[in-house]
Amino acid sequence: MRRTGIAAWLLGGMISLGAGQSAEACAFHGYVPDPTLVDILLATEHIVVARPDPADPTRYKPIKALLGPDTASVPVGVSPATRARLSEQTTQTVLLARDGAYGSWLELAVLDDRFRGVIDHVVEHQIEWSFGADAERLSMFSSYLNDPNPDLRRLALQELDRAPYGALRAARLPQIPTLKQDLNSGDSDLLPIRILLAGLSQDPGFGPYLSQELDAAIARDLPYLGAYATAWIELEGKTAAQSILDRMTEDEALTLDTRIRLLEALALQHTHAPASTRRVIARGVAELLRSTPDLREAATTQFGFGGGWASSDREPTKNTREIDR
Repeated sequence: MRRTGIAAWLLGGMISLGAGQSAEACAFHGYVPDPTLVDILLATEHIVVARPDPADPTRYKPIKALLGPDTASVPVGVSPATRARLSEQTTQTVLLARDGAYGSWLELAVLDDRFRGVIDHVVEHQIEWSFGADAERLSMFSSYLNDPNPDLRRLALQELDRAPYGALRAARLPQIPTLKQDLNSGDSDLLPIRILLAGLSQDPGFGPYLSQELDAAIARDLPYLGAYATAWIELEGKTAAQSILDRMTEDEALTLDTRIRLLEALALQHTHAPASTRRVIARGVAELLRSTPDLREAATTQFGFGGGWASSDREPTKNTREIDR
């Protein structure tokens, strides 16, 4: 992650200082998740915990430096959202950090004891996490998906959202009792990862939902079409994959853009799905490319094979691109 530009992204209070954040993500394909709170902490060299100054409640009084030198003051004001939260929870503190090594100070999160423990762990492992340890990071935040603190739950989802799909499949993910409700919460920036979690849940009850939402996304050109397709294939395997392939073959009303987005989901699952599903995808794409030559370029990009494959019986052997959420 770059050490610059975070301050501009935070202007709308995008971390966890208020409820109902509404970062509008792009459609599932081409969507790159915003930096998480953890990303920011890994990029900075100065982190402090603070409270509003009793002498001037609009300013902060540092309590402790978690990283970097002690400081008597920080040049950032207490936002109205933070003042409102602290008026209800007077024992909580606020996490502040610099944008990179020498940038402006940022107001990042209101902390209770549990959230503070997570921050302490991140700071303690800043060096190794900066150079990798993604599996450990993913495992840690997966354990907070059902945490009673909504800010921690949100951060956990943001952390999962940054993970490659293969890593999500390999992670030990808990069942999320509120997932059905959360999928309809209107929280658009977290919708892609929640869709994927529905597919990874192994709960057959999500099958009709994913199928119906995919139909709606195709009909109305809605965002996250690829997420719905990927999750449906994850949950229902070759049945879902064949249904998608049949529609791509038979539905002449599908636009080229929609076909490409569906192809991307098929390519991702061709890498990660069980062998029986991969075979269905390979055969179906081979047949599809014979009748739809406009997809050959996209198929070459997504599956990583030469242009002549469409007229032969060879199956793609690798997928060179992950679908960005």
